[in-house]
Amino acid sequence: MLRSVIDFVTTPSTLFLLLILLALIALLLHWRRTAITSLTLGLTGFVTFGFTSLSEVMIAPLVTRFPPVDLEVAEPPHGLIVLGAGLNEVHARHNGALLELEDGGEAVPTAALLAQRYPEARIILSGGSGTNFPPEPLRGVDGMRRVLMEFGVAADRIIIDPNAATTAARARNTLDLIGEDTDQIWWAVTPAHRMPRLIGSYRALGFEPIPYPVDFKWIPPFDPSYFYDFSNGLRLTDAGAHEWRGLLFYYLTGRTETLFPGPITP
Repeated sequence: MLRSVIDFVTTPSTLFLLLILLALIALLLHWRRTAITSLTLGLTGFVTFGFTSLSEVMIAPLVTRFPPVDLEVAEPPHGLIVLGAGLNEVHARHNGALLELEDGGEAVPTAALLAQRYPEARIILSGGSGTNFPPEPLRGVDGMRRVLMEFGVAADRIIIDPNAATTAARARNTLDLIGEDTDQIWWAVTPAHRMPRLIGSYRALGFEPIPYPVDFKWIPPFDPSYFYDFSNGLRLTDAGAHEWRGLLFYYLTGRTETLFPGPITP
């Protein structure tokens, strides 16, 4: 409960809104200085992180931490671990659509293409909310399995972990599903900005998969003159804040061994 409150309050877009609401309350109470300060901070935050490229400062170190895999020189994987379904199977089934992608949905076609490129690779799909909602077969990983099978991937190659709500839980559960094959080459497929926390979680468990980042939300170079659409800028800011907050929490609670996990130096 406490962590949920902290997550809510420290999400930048929420924090800026709370500051503006505080300004309105202070104005009603005739706390003029508090009202001016809170309103200034809230509006400045919205404008700065909503429109300007300052939002990139938070996300850039995350998405560039692990480089993409060069498929021309990489050794074929024994298996693929795809974390976070990125697919809304409830909407897809309701609308009769082939698929409905969500944030991180790039993992779906990526997994399908990699599965075809490496036909011997095992595939582990992990996602969920930690509850039994939505029920089977409407879970995100159910949808991803369905899509992979539509691409011709055999069902016996696919194992699912449907109800892991956190990065740490997904790392732990998928490691259990890997079993005795931990000495083999495994690729971990997840959005680039989430990769540092995922790899750090695996390393704390004594496992070292090869990062295969997708969904790059930013590419260099940093351009201070670039302006975002307001909602996109805030979305980028919130995503970066969420991961930095998660990295700090995981480090303080021993779920990762370093604050900002990165590539292993040869």
